[in-house]
Amino acid sequence: MKDQNETENLLVRFLNDECSESDRQELLDWINLNPQNKSDYLATKDIWDSQRNTKDNAQEQLVVFYKNQYERSRKSGILFLKWTAAVAAVFLAGLIISVFIPKKTTCQLANMQIFSVPLGSKSKLVLADGTEININSGSELSYASNFSSKNRSVSLTGEAFFHVKSDPEHPFLVKTRDFNIQVTGTQFNVCNYNEDVYSSATLAKGEINVKFNKCDKVIQVEPGEKFLLDRNSRKYTLRITDVEKEVAWKDGEFIFKNIPFPELVKRLERWYDVKLTYSDKKLMKYSFTGRFKNQETIWQVLDALRMTSPISYRKTTFREFELLYRSNY
Repeated sequence: MKDQNETENLLVRFLNDECSESDRQELLDWINLNPQNKSDYLATKDIWDSQRNTKDNAQEQLVVFYKNQYERSRKSGILFLKWTAAVAAVFLAGLIISVFIPKKTTCQLANMQIFSVPLGSKSKLVLADGTEININSGSELSYASNFSSKNRSVSLTGEAFFHVKSDPEHPFLVKTRDFNIQVTGTQFNVCNYNEDVYSSATLAKGEINVKFNKCDKVIQVEPGEKFLLDRNSRKYTLRITDVEKEVAWKDGEFIFKNIPFPELVKRLERWYDVKLTYSDKKLMKYSFTGRFKNQETIWQVLDALRMTSPISYRKTTFREFELLYRSNY
């Protein structure tokens, strides 16, 4: 970007839902240009999260948000967004709210296309064969530059939902560090984050074949089933599961039922791109059930947990919260 005004104008277009794909990429390039730009972006996002109240009028929320952003910038000496009459007029004219989140990063390396989605974001990709892939936060999908309807193979780290274009003559292959999945045309979810103890595949429609790396055994998964692999013991199970819960993330919902506290923390960190710390082991014995939509901020989610469980919280540093146990709950 050439100057500060251009940055502001591009951001306004983004918030007004007038950004092209090239505009989005330009914003992402600016964020990744240096640590200060990234810090400004995250600070903007953090202030927006803390100020947002779904009961308030949308225009009033934006006014409050940018006034606070201006005060923060003025005190720090970094004028990231100027509170000008022109910008205020755009906000008050009825602009559509949208959280400033980079959608994706793509690059080409050694004849490979690498598609990365940062924490706190989700994205969608349509491949050359017509296959649609929803990619969750903190995930990376890669495939050969010569990917085609006759050469259908991708590699995944993280989580993605696949709607594979049917082609019985040319199977579609998903490679992970633990197993490979071969299909001809179906809908399924794969969760394979490197830091997780378990990796899994959940089938929504059709059929999938799961094959362990360096092993000829093939496991067939039926619709409504979840293949779950314990990475430590290398043992797997097949179980009936709630497919809606497993794939709700692609539609902007977070549905969980009786999940252990550490798992809840891990998912919230990915979903909102925050750091949640805790030290009281009493929290480890609790499990949680709930349903949140993408519109809720991390502040609203933590407030909901505080009202319905022995969890309290306090903000410690930039986008980091400490979760506390309340003995009097």
